[in-house]
Amino acid sequence: MNLNETGLFAGVDEFAADSLWVEAAALMQQPSYASALVSYCEAVTARVPRLLPANKLFARKQRYLVCFVLICLYVQWLEGRGPAPALALLQRSAPGSPRQISDFITGLRDRGLIIATSLETDRRTQILKPSLLLMREIAHSPLAILTASELCAPQVPIRPQDLGMDENLLAFWLALSAERYARKDDLFGPFPIIVRHSERDAGHLVLCAVMVEALRQPAAIRKASGGLSYRALAERFDVSRQHISNILDEAAEKGWYCVSAGGELALMPDDTLLQFATWVAGQMAHYRRLTLAIAAKTAGARVTADAIGSEA
Repeated sequence: MNLNETGLFAGVDEFAADSLWVEAAALMQQPSYASALVSYCEAVTARVPRLLPANKLFARKQRYLVCFVLICLYVQWLEGRGPAPALALLQRSAPGSPRQISDFITGLRDRGLIIATSLETDRRTQILKPSLLLMREIAHSPLAILTASELCAPQVPIRPQDLGMDENLLAFWLALSAERYARKDDLFGPFPIIVRHSERDAGHLVLCAVMVEALRQPAAIRKASGGLSYRALAERFDVSRQHISNILDEAAEKGWYCVSAGGELALMPDDTLLQFATWVAGQMAHYRRLTLAIAAKTAGARVTADAIGSEA
């Protein structure tokens, strides 16, 4: 499949005229776009060792979104646009039951990923502050997206590696993203394969590993490596073989893609590849816009999610 000769995935047809998706379509037309896709997938899956089991903590949609929402609430409070980011507010704002969220936040506090401090005007209220390490984990995929985008588009005004090291800029960047998602769900909801994989521990990582094999070279000359075997993926992403089996079996049953018993990619339908490629292009356009927004903010202009959304 030649991505440069295709349009957007049909799931975003109703948004195709929006400027964000016009920009995304233009990115997909670039000769280097396939290389950018591979770069993103490799960056997401080739993680360096961490002090925390990040694949299990954050690589499922519900837990990831709880952190995303907390970062947004914290920034809104800092900017005087919302109440203090206490646990009760997070429980009302994020997906999941109050007990699930409470237990998850307790675990993050125990690991030092969230810092709880008393509100000066009300010592009974505990403010939940996301640490830089937490924000960098949540930004792992977005920063990889931003970096990969520079293979098919001009460099952004703030280097991705610098953005990932600046606590204030990174928090504002992620908060703007969360507000944009809340305002309009065209970047995630229309992509059922992406959504379903994100609901499983390390599911998105498995999908990216499969996509690397699909994109790296044509199937006719692809070398046998067994890199998608249950054992290889389980060890790579620190989950059980049964868990990997469940992910790959569902993908095969639904016709999304098929991995052979020997760990080779046996089938990658064009529709699956196009869905993934369109999702990444939308993410690239989205996070590039946010980077331009915070560059404007550092230059003295006030930029809000509404302003960004009005251009979408």
